[in-house]
Amino acid sequence: MAAFVDIPTNTLREQTVRNEDIFCCLLFDAQNATLRVVDFRGGNLQQKQVYLEKIQVSERIRKVFTLIERDDIAGWQRAGYLREGVIPGYYKRSDAYIMGHIREPGWDANSVNEDSEERKEYLNEIRELAKEYAEIKTTGYKAESITEEETPEILRREHERRSAPARKPAAKTKAKAKAPAKTEDAPPPPPDFEVFPIQMPFGRDVEHYHYLCVNKRSGQANVYSAEYQDCFGNAKVTLYFDTFKTKTDIALACFGLNSFVKWLEDVGAVAIFSLVNADNKEMNAVYAACGFKQSGWLNRHVICDGEAKDQILWTLKLMP
Repeated sequence: MAAFVDIPTNTLREQTVRNEDIFCCLLFDAQNATLRVVDFRGGNLQQKQVYLEKIQVSERIRKVFTLIERDDIAGWQRAGYLREGVIPGYYKRSDAYIMGHIREPGWDANSVNEDSEERKEYLNEIRELAKEYAEIKTTGYKAESITEEETPEILRREHERRSAPARKPAAKTKAKAKAPAKTEDAPPPPPDFEVFPIQMPFGRDVEHYHYLCVNKRSGQANVYSAEYQDCFGNAKVTLYFDTFKTKTDIALACFGLNSFVKWLEDVGAVAIFSLVNADNKEMNAVYAACGFKQSGWLNRHVICDGEAKDQILWTLKLMP
């Protein structure tokens, strides 16, 4: 029988499995019904896959994925996994390849076409938008690291700022009496920022960093986070407010992301990556405008509003 050791984490449940055939760490993401496998012992892939399929059924896991080195790709492919992306320099001196296995009704791995005209056209649209973003002036902003304790209150204030109704200009003439406005449903309550994770957890044995970018004139802000793995020098970054209405929003996002990348490089990061919902064209364009390269497309990787969605992988290697 396998030996299990449960370690509570933020939103990931970590479980170590060790027996004669298998030695790995399982990272369960209940929110997205995914499982990441951190494999400590190569080989025995058929036995591993039989075991993982049982776990998928018992834990109601939609998708299993793992990060491996190049030499292990063929074996995982034979076990039924698709290569979905690569993170250059993830292991500092070597790249990490993301392999995914989806178990859902109606899912057909053979239907995935990385070179489809539709996907190529969409990625080209992102690149063209990124060119426009790169030309927007980014002056009048300041960026700095913030503590984990400061982050919830900053998020709460900025959420209230962005949720507030826009002010209407004062009328030039005396307004006529109007009928009472129709009552509308109250807006949904804001997230509980004390417990709300700023990013979707990805790894184990990580440090968390938080970063703030502010428009010095208006006070508008955006917040960033990084999940940093010191042993390899990789960092998964997330930008919290990911919808943009104006060029100022774009400039703020780009200035903050570029500043955060430099800050992480000073900390020791050599590889930075992010996962962005594929249908958020503007957010994807921000990463492209900041020099990130599109190096993967993760199928049905996240649950948003009850629906499984694809994510695009953006990577930046800081060392040659």
